[in-house]
Amino acid sequence: MPANLTPDYINAEKEYKAAKTPEEKLVCLQRMLSVIPKHKGTDKLQADLKKRISQLKVTCEQRTRKKGPSYRIRPEGAGQIALVGPPNSGKSSILKALTHAEPEIADYPFTTREPIPGMAHYKDIQIQLVDLPPISKEHCETFVFDNIKGADGLLLVIDLSAADPVEDYEQVVEILESRRIVPVPPETLDFAVERPGDVAIRSILLLTKCDLDVDGELLTLIQEMIDTPLPLVVISAETKTGIEELPAKLFEMLHIIRVYSKQPGKSPDMEAPFTIPIGANVMDFAGVVHKDFAEHLKSARLWGSSKFDGQIVQRDHILQDGDILELSI
Repeated sequence: MPANLTPDYINAEKEYKAAKTPEEKLVCLQRMLSVIPKHKGTDKLQADLKKRISQLKVTCEQRTRKKGPSYRIRPEGAGQIALVGPPNSGKSSILKALTHAEPEIADYPFTTREPIPGMAHYKDIQIQLVDLPPISKEHCETFVFDNIKGADGLLLVIDLSAADPVEDYEQVVEILESRRIVPVPPETLDFAVERPGDVAIRSILLLTKCDLDVDGELLTLIQEMIDTPLPLVVISAETKTGIEELPAKLFEMLHIIRVYSKQPGKSPDMEAPFTIPIGANVMDFAGVVHKDFAEHLKSARLWGSSKFDGQIVQRDHILQDGDILELSI
């Protein structure tokens, strides 16, 4: 069976080949494993990836013991989104508004000194947000960039009421690009980069504290002056403006769908969906559920996007968000 490797996997493999440190290589291998199609044709490749990940984890742990504590946040949930921005941009307030995390929030810069994770709810799944220490030309923690490269998406957080929000955004992008990180629009499918070793990450530009721009003049001025390919989202953690709609935008940025499993003769499990990439098919889903399903799948019945409930579908049938799938082996 052909492997049929996806563009996401091929791009992650290029990043792995260009990676220099064990930590960078580990992040790339983990991303390769997460996006590789799960079916019999990739079994050997998956096993090889898992073996290399295991070996690199040992290497990284040995390096960590020599260097001190690790600040790399282990991904959880349906995807990991990193919050990146200059000092006092409002990242911690966003984390608190969307999750149960309790980050320290203060008016002085560099309040966040280490990564703080929290889980944001979207319908019946959770998306991990990671509030990272601020980045600026004056100071940047090196572990921040390892976390960014391992994330599935970025929120570039800029204070709408700052002295020069446009310059703040340009400086953040400049710093990221100096570390080989390229923010790209959420709809990006082709992750081709100009320089070998660059890491392209889907991103949204988030303008915070819009409650301080009562008449909207600041927003209008920024929209006229800023040069960015990224979508611009305006929110306020103080008044909750835009907060309720934000998880849906994070879900869209992850390029995933929710698919529910159903055992023959039983009701579907509608509380714990599996998340798989947009464009995934029945065999991809079977591999995520369990490798035995991918190896011994006999038939699949579909509820949701099918022409009729319980329709038998082929292994290469493309699934849609909200589908219910019954696998038989």
